[in-house]
Amino acid sequence: MLQETPEETTCEPAYQGYFEGHHNAITALSFHPNADRLISSSLDKTVMMWQLRHSLPAYKFKAHAESVLDVCYSPNGDLMASASKDTSVRIWVPKIKGYSLDFKAHSSAVKSVQFSPTGEELVTASNDKSVKLWLARHRRFLMSFIGHTYWVNCARFSPDGKLLVSCSDDKTIKVWDIISARCVKTFNEIKAPATYVEFHPNGTTIGSANEDACIKLYDLRTNSLCQHYAAHKGPVNMIKFHPTGNFMLTASDDSTMKILDVLEGRPIYTLKGHHVGVTSVAFSKDGKLFASGGTDRRILIWKSNLCMDGQIEKIPTQLMPSTIKLDDMSEKSNSDERKEIVHKKRSQEKYLSDTVKKLHLRSDDRFCEGSSTRKTKPEIVNVRNIESSERDCVANVLIPQDQTSPDAPLSNQSIKTVEALCDQVQSLHDTVNVLERRMTTLEETLNYKLP
Repeated sequence: MLQETPEETTCEPAYQGYFEGHHNAITALSFHPNADRLISSSLDKTVMMWQLRHSLPAYKFKAHAESVLDVCYSPNGDLMASASKDTSVRIWVPKIKGYSLDFKAHSSAVKSVQFSPTGEELVTASNDKSVKLWLARHRRFLMSFIGHTYWVNCARFSPDGKLLVSCSDDKTIKVWDIISARCVKTFNEIKAPATYVEFHPNGTTIGSANEDACIKLYDLRTNSLCQHYAAHKGPVNMIKFHPTGNFMLTASDDSTMKILDVLEGRPIYTLKGHHVGVTSVAFSKDGKLFASGGTDRRILIWKSNLCMDGQIEKIPTQLMPSTIKLDDMSEKSNSDERKEIVHKKRSQEKYLSDTVKKLHLRSDDRFCEGSSTRKTKPEIVNVRNIESSERDCVANVLIPQDQTSPDAPLSNQSIKTVEALCDQVQSLHDTVNVLERRMTTLEETLNYKLP
């Protein structure tokens, strides 16, 4: 059981503990709807089920012939689905024996899998350039969504189950109508492809994680970019919206996670707990907990503290455009100026309950090795009070005078500076467009109401 302490009732996330048992990088995480269990997939070809609140062992499920690239619970938690590089998808009954049925879903590696909001359908995405819809319990093929020209990295349902969104290495994000199987919107990524996409809980916004270290939010109503963050220093592997829709959690190869306030359009926390790249993140259904997994083969459990008194607030229907494009936030070099608030992990006795600490898990086909004491200390960096001029480090970089002449070659730093400034101009242009559309809508509303 992950115990709650009075110190954890603040607004800052709190590190709770970790699990070990996989022998290769973690690829995906999913909480059970009751938030008492967590499943994980790994490049070690296995799926594991972890008990969070009971003195019970973790279970390891082995069936795939190749790496497991994604895993998820059904909405009611009575089934699991896993996608593998071996081109198959498996439907599991999450019991001790791990009974499962598999089917060949694609002709190449299956990169993602997700149940529909009703739990009746299943969507898969593959390196064979296709997205497919299945009847989950019967493993029956329903339809294909064809349009991508390269590997499809991810596909996800909209909250109402009427749309799909997918991203591909062809540098496009596509929105599909499930009834007609037609692509209804396409967003083009200019610099780098998106590695992960997800619908905002309001159903009208799409978030994407990109290989160029950016996170982007697109508004389906205006067909435009509404928020753009460049808060990481490495490729972003995954994003997850908090159930309230007010926050977003990101995972990056730079070994950090960020919590973004999407209502205000800015990052508020940087979480440092993994040794190397963070590959996956997941929120519990009530938003009180989240988990992170990385190439260090560890799963960290965190208390989010993002809801007042644990209440799920009303989901916002309109997101504010990000007020500034964030580039290369260097917490270490600017720590004194920014007055960072760093909370190191509490002692082992505080963040691990007695039941978790006493887990001695057997290492056979079903069980994993027990956890051990961490040597590194996770950090939580509060960046709420960082001034905008300090956030945007690139804007403060000056080009030396001898490099501004037409004949002098530009250094790599100068080129990066110019590119960053161009990106900022584009971001401001997009923001102005969004504001203009809102003003037009407001004027039309006022004119309609006036006699």
